[in-house]
Amino acid sequence: MSGDEAANYLLAEKIAPDEALIYVNKSIENEDRYDNELTKSKVLTALNRKDEAATAQKKALDMANPLQIHFFARGLQGEKRNEEAFAIFRENAKKHPDQWFVHSGLARMYCSQGKFDDAAKEMKLALAGAPDNQKSYVDGLVKRLEAKQDINQ
Repeated sequence: MSGDEAANYLLAEKIAPDEALIYVNKSIENEDRYDNELTKSKVLTALNRKDEAATAQKKALDMANPLQIHFFARGLQGEKRNEEAFAIFRENAKKHPDQWFVHSGLARMYCSQGKFDDAAKEMKLALAGAPDNQKSYVDGLVKRLEAKQDINQ
């Protein structure tokens, strides 16, 4: 088990956050990357060290690839932290407009705001660039948006 895995286990079990921080710091010493910086942010949050947690989260997002950023924002959305998610979706789309999934993120944002026409437009852009194995799924989302259905449920 890696240090990052050990820290995540302790976090999930809600035990020994101080020990989890030791594990994740060792993991970062071995290889500093998005995953373990994000884990560190979660551990620091559990320790109620919010400023340090925010710094670790920012570092993680700075290291993340566009898809990792997209999934991070989706996770925030799942936690009902919409404003944070929307800011990340917008920033990701600004930095990586050529990535199909950033349009999916914007579509989810617009859908949450009740802007179904804008959401459908963005999801159609996602559909145009989506890989073949995602096209039928994304097309289904376009149809739901055109029917004014919430795709975030």
